[in-house]
This record gives sequence, C-alpha cells and structure tokens, in this order.
Amino acid sequence: MNLSLGVFDIFAYSVPGSLYLTLLLYVLDRASWIDLGQVGDLNSTLLIAGGIIASYLLGHLTYAPRRFLGRRMPRWLGQGRDARREFLDRFPGARSMAFVRVDPALVFAAIEVKAPDSAVEISRLRASGIALRNAGLAMLLATVVAAVELVVSHERGLAAFGVAAFLAGFVGATRAGHELSHWAALKTLEVAFWLPDIEAELATRTPPPQPAPAPPAPPAPPVPSGTP
Repeated sequence: MNLSLGVFDIFAYSVPGSLYLTLLLYVLDRASWIDLGQVGDLNSTLLIAGGIIASYLLGHLTYAPRRFLGRRMPRWLGQGRDARREFLDRFPGARSMAFVRVDPALVFAAIEVKAPDSAVEISRLRASGIALRNAGLAMLLATVVAAVELVVSHERGLAAFGVAAFLAGFVGATRAGHELSHWAALKTLEVAFWLPDIEAELATRTPPPQPAPAPPAPPAPPVPSGTP
C-alpha cells in the first residue's frame, strides 16, 4: 500500500504534530508514566512509523483548538490585516472586478484549474502559515511546562531560560504564521488579477454589485387646518 502525504499534510499537521508529540513524551517521562530510556530497545522501523502517525494525528487533533484560541489572541500578534483591502489599495482599478467580490476559496479553486503551479505556491504559503501558528501553540504549552519546571525542578536557571525562549518562540511563530497566511491570501488575488480567464468566468456567474438604496425622502410637513 502506497501512502502519500501532500503539502498540507506535512507542513500543516505533521511538523507541528511532532512538536506536540515531543512535549507530550517529555511530560509523560517527567511524570514517570513512561521511560524514554527504553525507546532505543524498540524496533526502529516501528518507532519511526509510529512517530509519523502520532505526529500526523496530533497535528489534526490540535488544529481546532489552535483556531479557537487564535481568534481570541490580541491584534499585535499579527492578526487583523485584510488582504483584500491591501490588494485594492495597490490596484484600485480592480475594485469593479468580479474576483474581488467572491469567496477567496472559490478564487483559489479557479487558480488550481487555470494555473496549477501558482496554486501549489499558494498552498505552500498557506500550509507554512498554519504550521507556524500550530507550532506557536506548542511553544505556548512548552512555556507552561517550563514554568512548572521553574517551580519544581532544581535546574531553575535552565527552566527560566526555557520560559523566555519558548515564550519568544510562541510570539515569533504566531506572528510569522499570520504573515505567511496574509501573503497567501494576497498572492491569490494577485494571481487571479493576471488570469483573464478567471475574471471572465467569474463575471458571468457573479451578479454585479448592487448600488446602495437611496435614503427615504423625509415626510411632507402637515398642512395646518383652517387655512383661508
């Protein structure tokens, strides 16, 4: 049986999942629930296959919590930039075009059909952004573990360094992940701008923007009674 992993599988799930797996194994070893010293006695093929599968599953299981927490993080961590608004600021002539009015997922699907190579590059940026944001959450959990070690461990200097390093890693990975996701959204619009087939197809399927309704006219003043 052949098992193939795509860009999203490797970057968005397996890579951050390996960080969660490493952190989980460390915590279990510190709690004396497992003995990592016996890992070398296991079959290497089985160990590698199990690590890949566990990393992939952990990457999937932690994706939804990361999205939930990501929506509640402060704006200074890299959120809040609107790719569509930035694109229209750069290319004001595109305001009347159809691809800026439809859902970005539909635009990306059109790029996959019309320009597969560009779609692969956009997918790589999106997957890298997801991977970094997922890794950021792993760094945040590692910060919590290091803070606990700062209290209970005798190696307090190393634990304090771990708190500072993992906290900096969380901030850096989260900001970089949002930046890559922003680039992916911006590149989607830029590629669609230079593919007239996409605009022509979407223009025939997307209704033109409707003008804003005119405000209602003010009511006429009442006519006074008893007018001569």
